[in-house]
Amino acid sequence: MRDNMQTPPDILSKEFFLDAFAPRPRPLATRILRPAVNRDGDRLREFLAKKTAPELTAPEIGAEIEGNLWMLSPEAFRYFLPAFLHAALASYASVSVFASELVGALTEPSRADVVAALDRVNQIPPGLGLPKDMTEIFRKQQLEWFDSGIPAAIFYERIDGLTAAEGAAILAFFGAFKETHGLDFPFRELEIAVDRYWARYRAP
Repeated sequence: MRDNMQTPPDILSKEFFLDAFAPRPRPLATRILRPAVNRDGDRLREFLAKKTAPELTAPEIGAEIEGNLWMLSPEAFRYFLPAFLHAALASYASVSVFASELVGALTEPSRADVVAALDRVNQIPPGLGLPKDMTEIFRKQQLEWFDSGIPAAIFYERIDGLTAAEGAAILAFFGAFKETHGLDFPFRELEIAVDRYWARYRAP
């Protein structure tokens, strides 16, 4: 049964996303990455400075952006988002790690999520995960990071100023993504992302 996440028939079309985000300007090369990113981001900056959103392919996303999504400035994140959404849907088998990263980036942060994820880490059998003392240090660091307000600030910077069409396209992405790959997200990650923020873009 379909849920309330609306899925247009052409959801797998890259043009669907590009049209929704068409007014977005391409950021200058100096504004592609966050100011705090140092020389480690030079390769990504140089790569994206030569790309437009329509040109960006799934293999390139997997090779260059996977694991580095956090480096993108809010402007670059919004500009390249249509390519990210399409790749996650149409080329999931080759960019599944990036797709999970994208879902996380589009989910409004919650302290409860951090605690639940850390609790799952604690359930890993001895010898397979981190030593107990390292686990406690990791838990403390992650909670301090969330409590600093930075994760929430990053989320809102990225979605600040989205148009109704862009928000509706992201909601449609979650609907189609749940239908095709929902079984890979057993902790209701997709529904949570929609319920927390993107449900506001449902048609009346």
